[in-house]
Amino acid sequence: MPLDADVWMHLAFHNERLLVPATGGLPGGVLRDDPPPMRPWSRFRPDSDVFLSTLARLPAVRQPWLRGIYDRVMARPYDRPF
Repeated sequence: MPLDADVWMHLAFHNERLLVPATGGLPGGVLRDDPPPMRPWSRFRPDSDVFLSTLARLPAVRQPWLRGIYDRVMARPYDRPF
């Protein structure tokens, strides 16, 4: 049976974990054992196929302003939609 993360942390570490995040850097001589998170190469851009299929299911796509966005993305799928 899956356990909630808080229950698992209590069972695994009892009350040894910090309730608030520690501030500052690592103490001298301590090396990180995990790399920092990767950063994206560029800004988020929605997938054109997913974006178009989502727009096509909306009843509001018949309105001119939304239909204009749909047609523009359909004509140039790799361009920014807005």
